[in-house]
Amino acid sequence: MRRQGWRWLLIVWTGLLVTGCFAPQGPQFGDGRAVPEEASRIRVPVPPGPDGTWTVNSPREGLLGQGRVLVRREGPDGRGWRLTLPGEFRLTSSRPGSAHSALVQDHQVVLVGGREEGRGPSAIAGLDLENGRLAWRRSVAPGSRVFLYDYGAATVLVAGCRTGSCRLTGYSRYGQLLWSRTEPGAVGVLDGCRADAFTTAPPHADRRCHAFLVTPDRTAVLDMDTGRPHWNAALPIPRGGIDRITEDNGRIILATAPAEGSCRATVLAGPDGTGGEDAQAGWQHTFVWDQPQTPRDPRTGCRWDRTLPLLVGHSLVLPDAKGALLVTPYFGTRGHSRRLAPGEYLVTDGTENEIVRASGRPDRHLNEPVRPVRPDGLSPAARALTRNFWQDGERLLLLDHENRPLWEGTSACRAFLHDGTGPHVFVTYCDGTDLVDLRPVHRN
Repeated sequence: MRRQGWRWLLIVWTGLLVTGCFAPQGPQFGDGRAVPEEASRIRVPVPPGPDGTWTVNSPREGLLGQGRVLVRREGPDGRGWRLTLPGEFRLTSSRPGSAHSALVQDHQVVLVGGREEGRGPSAIAGLDLENGRLAWRRSVAPGSRVFLYDYGAATVLVAGCRTGSCRLTGYSRYGQLLWSRTEPGAVGVLDGCRADAFTTAPPHADRRCHAFLVTPDRTAVLDMDTGRPHWNAALPIPRGGIDRITEDNGRIILATAPAEGSCRATVLAGPDGTGGEDAQAGWQHTFVWDQPQTPRDPRTGCRWDRTLPLLVGHSLVLPDAKGALLVTPYFGTRGHSRRLAPGEYLVTDGTENEIVRASGRPDRHLNEPVRPVRPDGLSPAARALTRNFWQDGERLLLLDHENRPLWEGTSACRAFLHDGTGPHVFVTYCDGTDLVDLRPVHRN
């Protein structure tokens, strides 16, 4: 009897697996058949900036913000509201953590204020996401940097660094002061996910978010429960100081700024954090930094822009003057690498496609050079919202698998994706003065 019960349980479980894995999927943009259907239409609640984007655009939270207006669109997770911000907290900076910017993570929003007469942040304020009001405000010292994390009791970090030390202060998501300490010898705090990371893409399982305390000869991960640093003795610090830092699969990777005049820089990865016999050694590469897509930095004389991502698609790009070297973040120069020709650099079209670009030459796919990079009639500035759904300037174009148009439209803003009802991904765009959500449907 017991054996018969196990047999029926196995049959039921197998049936559930088969149903889940092989049942027909609903319509999705890019499946070759789905076309857009209007799901909602409202007046644009706050106009975007001149470039068609908003300083704050968080589809997960339903937030749009520009200037002194911050709105939350009504949705299944909460009611909508409109908030007029004090001038100190107006939203004009797209650099999270700088004055007049916003930090958004894990249903927490912190606004960073600034004053006309001062440089850097002047205060921070927590947003009551449900009721659309500023719940708390804390003043910060001039020249401070502000960070937002989700791996400790303190979620907000304020760091004020002067010659020879850094003052670190941690606040809870409710604005409560949890700890404050001074670290002598520290020269700065770097954000491993936003302003100081190798990419601005959202973190994932392989790339974790941490605050890194930096001295001239070592680095530490900050414990957000206590504010204490956990020093990394196994990671050597190259000459020149750390400019950017990230973590990939347990391995901390850092890059120095190019040296003034020579433009020499180093990208270095420490040993992975697994320990034991299977631990992998780190790697290091020193080279002359040259990013051909950017003008020369007036201070260093190098073609260098620290806002350009070094992680592009699946590749870590080492912008060597001999030709950009493409490596995997984990194995680096110890693993497989490819070198581009001088003047070439790597970009994406908004998806995981890795595209080689150079001035005066046609774009090409990194791994499939003969495959067209984009459909005929689209410019190099075109970006893919998702597979086969393109925006080129104000033009929107959805294609089938044979690149035949399924739908066309125009958008006065930069269209964006967000989760809709059920398993669908919606596309939101600006139809004149209206903000429109599109959902995918199959039609006969």
